[in-house]
This record gives sequence, structure tokens and C-alpha cells, in this order.
Amino acid sequence: MAPQTSQARSAELVALFTELGPAWGAWTNACTPATSVSYIRMRLLHALDANGAQTMTQLANALGVTQRRITALVDALDEDGLVERRPNPADGRSTVVSLTKGGAALQKLTWDEYRADISRAFEDLTPEQQKQLIDITPVLTQALRRHTASRPSTP
Repeated sequence: MAPQTSQARSAELVALFTELGPAWGAWTNACTPATSVSYIRMRLLHALDANGAQTMTQLANALGVTQRRITALVDALDEDGLVERRPNPADGRSTVVSLTKGGAALQKLTWDEYRADISRAFEDLTPEQQKQLIDITPVLTQALRRHTASRPSTP
């Protein structure tokens, strides 16, 4: 078999990742515990749990969403009593979001369940394949972030 050209390899990677993205999204949504909030809201709660109180901009950047989307997410979680907002003491123009006791309790209860359930997808991989994925995923993630940041913003 002839070696694959760089262009053919790139085309194959694009095709594979075009399939992987939706499959991963469907899996993460399917694994979201019934007792939890939506996957994106659970990620927001996790970001607050892992990193403490954050501004809306920090949360938007952490989740990779727009300011409009983070506002809607925080509004919903605030309405459910899972987060609270307060003026930023360092900059009165921004808002700091933090977990409430109820939000922290829900996060602790559901995040571990979620991680255990979602990790089942990796049980089909050999230990060597898991190690390869661990090695390459951060490299690819950084490359994607770098390439995304260098693109012109879309309206």
C-alpha cells in the first residue's frame, strides 16, 4: 500500500473529526445525570466549583460561549438558586458569579456521576490507545485554540 499523502491524511482527519464531534456531543448529553441541569449549565457550575467565583467574561471564556449566552446561562442558574451574582469589588462595571450552597451540593452530587458515566466511552480503547489519546488531546486542543484565536471574528 502506498504511503498516504499529507493532503489525503488531512482529508481523512477532517472526515473522522466531523463524525467525532457530534458523536461526542451526543454522548456527553446522554451522560448528563437526570438529577442535574443541562450539560452546559453543569459545565458552568463545574467551572465555578473548580476555580471559585469568576466574572461573566471569565466564565464565557472558560466555556467558549458568547457574552449573551453566558448571561442567559447565569440568569437560569440564578433563578434556580444555584449561583449568585454580586458586583465585582475590583471593577464595579462587571459582575462576579459564585456558587450558592445549593449549587455546590448539586455540582458535587452530579459531577462525579457524570464523569464516571462518560468515562465508559474510553473502556473500549486499549491502555495504549488511551495513553495516545491523553498525549495528543492537549496538543490538538491548544492548536485549535491558537488557530481559532488567529481567525477574524465573526459578527
